[in-house]
Amino acid sequence: MLVGVLSDSHDHLQNLKKALEVLQDEGAELIIHAGDYVAPFSVALLAQLSLPWYGVRGNNDGEVLGIFERSSGKISSLHLKIEEKGYRIWVSHYPQPAEAAFESAHFDLVVYGHTHQAVIRENQGKLLVNPGEVCGLLSGKPTVAICDLSKGVAKLIEI
Repeated sequence: MLVGVLSDSHDHLQNLKKALEVLQDEGAELIIHAGDYVAPFSVALLAQLSLPWYGVRGNNDGEVLGIFERSSGKISSLHLKIEEKGYRIWVSHYPQPAEAAFESAHFDLVVYGHTHQAVIRENQGKLLVNPGEVCGLLSGKPTVAICDLSKGVAKLIEI
């Protein structure tokens, strides 16, 4: 199963559109956003996807009710557990709970954002992924990740 992972889009609509196109072109079957959309109009782009997607709230997501409404229940408040095609996925915006979830070895994929720094770690086929930042504001390099859960590998993609 191929999972597209992104985070910290911070209302950069042009990069968000490109990120979603790249992940779909890579064959993603599921999209995960690890928070910091900022406004509901960013969530509207995700809501237009024809493939399944989920997300969590980040620390910069201000208009919470609008974000939740636009997502039609696909955005969780603090963390999210998903089971898709037999794979267990755990998502948070923050690194500390994600590290704990990864160390538990209960999940095939653990995703977080917040730091704007890309991280891919693998341990016995389990993945910990921070896709960096879609907005490109801190690093100057907007990135996403594609995770192949059947192979237990992930790669970073600059958009």
